[in-house]
Amino acid sequence: MVIEQLSTSKHVAVDRFYRTLYESLLDPRLTTSSKHALYLNLLYRSLRSDLDVKRVKAFVKRILQVVTLHQPPFICGVLYLLRELETTFPGLQSLVIDPEDNGDADEEIFRDAVEDAGVLPPQEQRDGDSRKAAYEGKKRDPEHSNADKSCLWELVSRIVLRFESAC
Repeated sequence: MVIEQLSTSKHVAVDRFYRTLYESLLDPRLTTSSKHALYLNLLYRSLRSDLDVKRVKAFVKRILQVVTLHQPPFICGVLYLLRELETTFPGLQSLVIDPEDNGDADEEIFRDAVEDAGVLPPQEQRDGDSRKAAYEGKKRDPEHSNADKSCLWELVSRIVLRFESAC
């Protein structure tokens, strides 16, 4: 908490603080910790004071990916945290409402072959730009994960899996 206060008040190593907080969501010790309330409070205050909506969206996506590893009290706290963040960042609704731009992945694209010595066009031109914008959950830095260009599929997949297991 001291690091959070220093980084937000003095604007010293803010990116490093958020990167560390982002990585801490994957820490296996978090599931057995007795300090969930303190952690959620730190997470909420840090994200609420963040000015980068792209980074907040990456946090929301990762939080929903790891929430199923936790017990119900922590899950309820996370859902409350996300609802409160939604009032601060109305743009978070776009993760649920707006469809992903997959670059017309269902359509086949035909391009003329380059006749100069059999040289192929660059990879970006062959595959389109849609693959560069895909969500990468293994990124250490939340700003480079492209979570803002993705939907919250975790909500749908978890609900469907829970429903199927209940039937």
